[in-house]
Amino acid sequence: MNRHPGVTAVLVRRMAGFLVPMVSMYWAIMTIVYLGVTGAIAVFDTVEQSMWHNIAGPPPRYWLLSMGIVTVVQARTYVALGVTRRQLGEAYLVLYTLMALLFATVYAVGFAPEHAAYAAGGLLDRLAEPYPIAGPGDVIRIFTGAILANLAHLVAGALIGIGFYRYGVWGGLLIIPVAALPAVAVEAAFGAQWAGQGLNHLLGLPVAPLPVGLAISAGILTILVAGTYRVYRTMPVRPASTR
Repeated sequence: MNRHPGVTAVLVRRMAGFLVPMVSMYWAIMTIVYLGVTGAIAVFDTVEQSMWHNIAGPPPRYWLLSMGIVTVVQARTYVALGVTRRQLGEAYLVLYTLMALLFATVYAVGFAPEHAAYAAGGLLDRLAEPYPIAGPGDVIRIFTGAILANLAHLVAGALIGIGFYRYGVWGGLLIIPVAALPAVAVEAAFGAQWAGQGLNHLLGLPVAPLPVGLAISAGILTILVAGTYRVYRTMPVRPASTR
């Protein structure tokens, strides 16, 4: 398999086949949770903020982080088929980029029906916090920030998974804060909930302008991806049993 010219595309298709049902189920559950929570608040209290911003923003990033761990741990299955670390690394990067884009798209598009519902119910002027989307610029910023934050969490998850596999329990635990900090920093560059926003408040940092946020995130992601690949190259991946 490792001599096939389209090995990366084959790997991405196989990995996607494993993840698509999980992603579909995840967003179905998140939609039910969103409708249930929003409905309960509307009945028993007053909606004071964008519930989609809270439910479809931060939680999916942490779910993606867990998927980064899961996909890398599965590497031994592909090694058994003759796939190299380099080919797996390329496939993971393509897969993670597609997942980051998909989740960011769902997140950004989800504001449209909620904004319409809030406007129809006369809630926009009564919110305790300004609605996150006030114009095209907000859409671009939220969408861009979500893509980069999602990708950072996926790669951070991969590094955590590699750490546990490569260095055992204690070494893996030590890698967690090292891997998670760059992902939080990307969130902070865009003022994203929850960890990034909390870090900004703690350190008194303003939300960076979009070009600055892009530059900071690109630098952080480059270092994170390079560090992850470097650790991955030295990981003794033991082939899974083919029986």
